[in-house]
Amino acid sequence: MLGSKENKSRHVLTTRTTVLQSSTEDECSPFFTSIKSMTKSQRDDLARLGLIRNETSVNILLLRRKHGAYLRRALRLKDTQQLPGSYISLDSSKPWIIYWTLNGLDLLDDLPDEDTLIGIVHTLRACWTYVKREVVDIEDENRAGGFGGGVNQLPHCATTYASVNALSIIAGCDADIYPTATRLALHLLKEKRKALLKWFITLRYKDSMFSRERGNAKKSCGYRMHHDGEVDVRATYCICSTASLLGFTDEISDGMMEHIIDCQTFEGGFGGEPFAEAHGGYTFCALGALHILLKAKRLANLEQSGVDLVALEGWLVRRQMSHEGGFNGRCNKLVDGCYTMWVGGAIAILGLNGTDKQFDSGVYSNETDQCGVVRTRDDLIRRDIGHDSEGGLLFDQKLLQRYVFLCAQDVNGGLRDKPSKPRDFYHSCYNLSGLSVSQHIFTSGHNDTGNIVTMYEEEETNVLAPIHPVYSIRVERVRYMVGLFHVDVTH
Repeated sequence: MLGSKENKSRHVLTTRTTVLQSSTEDECSPFFTSIKSMTKSQRDDLARLGLIRNETSVNILLLRRKHGAYLRRALRLKDTQQLPGSYISLDSSKPWIIYWTLNGLDLLDDLPDEDTLIGIVHTLRACWTYVKREVVDIEDENRAGGFGGGVNQLPHCATTYASVNALSIIAGCDADIYPTATRLALHLLKEKRKALLKWFITLRYKDSMFSRERGNAKKSCGYRMHHDGEVDVRATYCICSTASLLGFTDEISDGMMEHIIDCQTFEGGFGGEPFAEAHGGYTFCALGALHILLKAKRLANLEQSGVDLVALEGWLVRRQMSHEGGFNGRCNKLVDGCYTMWVGGAIAILGLNGTDKQFDSGVYSNETDQCGVVRTRDDLIRRDIGHDSEGGLLFDQKLLQRYVFLCAQDVNGGLRDKPSKPRDFYHSCYNLSGLSVSQHIFTSGHNDTGNIVTMYEEEETNVLAPIHPVYSIRVERVRYMVGLFHVDVTH
């Protein structure tokens, strides 16, 4: 049974890594206790905390109200307390805090009032910085720029991505409910659109690479995170995502795909740069960018881009931990709630690209565990992605949801890495984002989300709004932006 010794890791040698893994499994095991086996007093405690409806219920609940209240702390509403002084370390991450909390609230269908959204738009506007002429050779110094981490801070790809996503969430809201906020957010995006394109172009880092197959020189173009900053796949994804939402992907796509392909490792995943270790976060960025570029270049699927798809799928599915049910981000690393989105989202993107194979991640077995999750071996139920009512992604969706509900939820609100870690806005956002991915099958073969919902517990209140796995915001926000900014930025 799941949560028993049969699903725990077995090691030939004892090392520091194996000790940490065993310790993490032991840390999670108490959370997998069957509610049916609990005493009335224990069930009363769960009901008091809001984790079950009442003492007779056996279904774990998502603490929606508590999570919403926790996320609202960052937005400084009148009826909430300010953030503690320790958050000064995130002073250069204001757009990120806004995006993490706003996206989480949007998935919970719990957006704040219009005054708060208007304040967010004004804050993000204050984070905008134009690039000076001496930094980059352009004719008009006021026509290139990006969003920094705070007021008068250096424009950065990551905080620009977070800012555009946050503004897209607000712009795509119901204009009848948020008339001023939606108008201000949309105006800011339109106003800065051309300047963003010009700034992105200044971040190009061109290099002459050699084709792995033929040894021929080929054009490869990476992007820096900021001027004189590092070149890695995060920048490529942040620029691709922003450009796609704002309608100028063609202008920045030259050489991008070639650079991303060069970042795939022998393991199958993607590193931040060529010859680096495969990592779940970088793999998500690579696949998100490739999905956008495939459409821009009118390619049918990932195979046409040159990706080693078999190695990639194998590496991704092996990230799901057989005992905990969550994902880790690299080989021989521990489970972490944030990879619910980074790895879960990456696997979902494979479905968007028409993948039709099911792989055994190593967590399947032909049994029902003590928490009631049916785990059936892949070789017993061959199925196509996105066309099965019990799931359809390359991982055990219910097992992942179980990790989020039982191990990642803080009973006081907010979500975390694992039970021994504190809650934070980052893990709250990406636990909820990955939970949405695992609930809603959103694939090229079944792209009308909401028709099929996979639930660990049959509780409608646990279901989040559908998120788009490529852009990490709600599907309807993406559709609104793409439908709006479909013309060339130069027109």
